[in-house]
Amino acid sequence: MARRSSLLAPAISEKPAQDAAAEARPSPVPEQPAARSSGRRTGKYHLGAYFDPADPTAEAFRVLAARTRRSHQDLLAEAIAELVAKYDANQQFGR
Repeated sequence: MARRSSLLAPAISEKPAQDAAAEARPSPVPEQPAARSSGRRTGKYHLGAYFDPADPTAEAFRVLAARTRRSHQDLLAEAIAELVAKYDANQQFGR
């Protein structure tokens, strides 16, 4: 049995002249990279840590966030505020 050629073979093998010219030109380089941060992050900095997914504290934190329907950011802000208050960091470190 003879092998049939694809119906698209002529279209694939022949490139239009404009496509060949476009490939020969280098693509323009953007002057500035696109900003990745959203408007909510402007003027803020990242404060976080990495934990083993099997760590019971990390698991409890994820469950707490889900059950209270609060974001990790909100829960961390509350925890950090309590930690600062516990050690009276504002007075001890001159704030």
